[in-house]
Amino acid sequence: MIDPDERILLIHERIEHGQVHWLTPGGGVEAGETPRDAAVREVAEETGIAVTLGPGAEAVLVTRRLWGWDGVTYDQVDHYFVARVGAGLEVAPGGLTAIETQTLIGHRWWTAEALRSTGEIVVPPDLGDLLDRLPGLASAGG
Repeated sequence: MIDPDERILLIHERIEHGQVHWLTPGGGVEAGETPRDAAVREVAEETGIAVTLGPGAEAVLVTRRLWGWDGVTYDQVDHYFVARVGAGLEVAPGGLTAIETQTLIGHRWWTAEALRSTGEIVVPPDLGDLLDRLPGLASAGG
């Protein structure tokens, strides 16, 4: 989700061994869902914000990552989609899974520049650069 100030909303969460990271809202694809449909559902569950992705919307990035929680390792393919949202939206998670409830710390709107300059773990690590390459987004400056 990208707001009118060209900031992206990221979720702050705990991962194994006391580490934390920032990542986009998302999660698993349920039976009968496409990755696009799952992205819309997951954003609503994890943020309380309804987004729309057109039927032809395609992922701007697809990556694979391994992560763990509570002794379980997850092998996950992430599909990243872009949705524009309005200003001043309240983030109010409502459909969190048990794992998400345990791992969620909070959220924050980030500029591309802030993502490039942070020392915190961001998934994917080059998210700030990706934002600058998206059509229709101006180069972020802070």
